[in-house]
Amino acid sequence: MTQAAESLGIAQPSASSLIANLEHALGFKLFERVKGRLVATPEAKVLMPDVQRTLESVELTEHRARQIRDNRRGDLVVVSYPDIAIDFLPEALSDFLADRPSVRVHLQARRSEMMTGLLQTHDFDLAISTRLAEARNLDVREFAVPCMIAFPRGQAPPGRLALEPIDLQSQPLISVSAGHPSAIQLSERFDQRGVGYPGTAVETQTFESVCGFVRRGFGAGLIDAITASRYREELDIVGFVPTVWQTIYLLRPLDRPASKIAREFSDMLAARIEALVSEGMSAPEG
Repeated sequence: MTQAAESLGIAQPSASSLIANLEHALGFKLFERVKGRLVATPEAKVLMPDVQRTLESVELTEHRARQIRDNRRGDLVVVSYPDIAIDFLPEALSDFLADRPSVRVHLQARRSEMMTGLLQTHDFDLAISTRLAEARNLDVREFAVPCMIAFPRGQAPPGRLALEPIDLQSQPLISVSAGHPSAIQLSERFDQRGVGYPGTAVETQTFESVCGFVRRGFGAGLIDAITASRYREELDIVGFVPTVWQTIYLLRPLDRPASKIAREFSDMLAARIEALVSEGMSAPEG
């Protein structure tokens, strides 16, 4: 009885009272005192397997509740535009999940312009997009990420922290598609400085693809600071003025409570993006 009371965290008289109440509710004795010791009755032994399963279930429930409370268990549905779904998000998720082995992640990569329907259904915990769709009831965090110029290794102008349109006038460019906001801004920056836009060697859809072509010597390319952080060992990365911006939105549904996991991963991701923005802003602005 003493051990039972200690396991329950109560005094021995309280444990005796609980057993008496249970016996009264069941309508039969669970224990008999034999030579000063409590011995389980045959009826209690019949119940024992069911009681054991119930206790194990309660313990499992308590364990899972502690994991949820400590942000170690649950599901996380993330939707992202392709560029950061390739490496940036897997790295962030790997760090986030290092001490959360029971958290299951569902990562979907979709082009930002293809997210509209999903954003309206709110069938996600966190969405990362470069376009803000007309969707309601969303918590929105907006980040302005500076863009930079990537060159094949060893081919960037030496000693330059940042380049201007005039420096790229004769440089074949690898560009994201003409309708991409950063491509539109880049063209505007050349117009602002009265410099003719250089020829486009390759037009592609993602900054990751731009880096692939730059690495193979097709020309220089405009990429955002997040993508640039991945390629600093493989490419020459130089700032660009006047600055071209890539806008990124972190989106969470507001029509249902966010899980603790979703909130904390969103905060972690925001901090990483802000750090890369600060790093990208180390080059002079124009």
